Amino acid sequence: MIDNSLSRAFIIGNGKSRNDFDLEQLREHGTIYGCNALYRDFKPDYLIAIDEAITEEIKASDFPPERFIYPPFEEQFEHPEFNPFTRLRSNAGMNAMIEAVKHARRELICLGFDFIIQNDLATDNMYQGTQCYGPETRTNLADGLRRAKYLEWFVRKHPSVSFKLMLPRLENLKIHPLNSSNIRGMFLDELMPYLNKSA
Repeated sequence: MIDNSLSRAFIIGNGKSRNDFDLEQLREHGTIYGCNALYRDFKPDYLIAIDEAITEEIKASDFPPERFIYPPFEEQFEHPEFNPFTRLRSNAGMNAMIEAVKHARRELICLGFDFIIQNDLATDNMYQGTQCYGPETRTNLADGLRRAKYLEWFVRKHPSVSFKLMLPRLENLKIHPLNSSNIRGMFLDELMPYLNKSA
């Protein structure tokens, strides 16, 4: 039997849709890549950050430095193939995906990537109002649309990788269009049955 956990990665963003999900239950099912302040509550296998303030906080913490990934400067911006004229700052979630692909993970399951949702969840964060998460870091719906387009571009660049985006069960849920054949949405309450079935 093939051990799917060897090629599976969980990418943990900090959108509030994952608020009530116990991340500990993911450990036996794959490698966990976390973003930014996640380490305050949960220790992932790898932690990724690109913003200066949270990066300095992590470096000063007891999080194992060999498991903290601070991407090269060039990778902290959108890839020039996406838009060579306005290379905006990327985000830790996308950089976590890059690291997982570098590590040869072929199934990326993403939690807390709320920028794809077209409501107020898209602009909120698990750590809003805490250190390093003031008004200057808050995103808006336009940011979410661009991030969704960049995610779509990245997914298309990696056709051999399967991407699954966990979604909350909300009435009239609307998300930004993601049309690549190797990406699909899944409700968060379906995740553990899926993982246990594929174990």
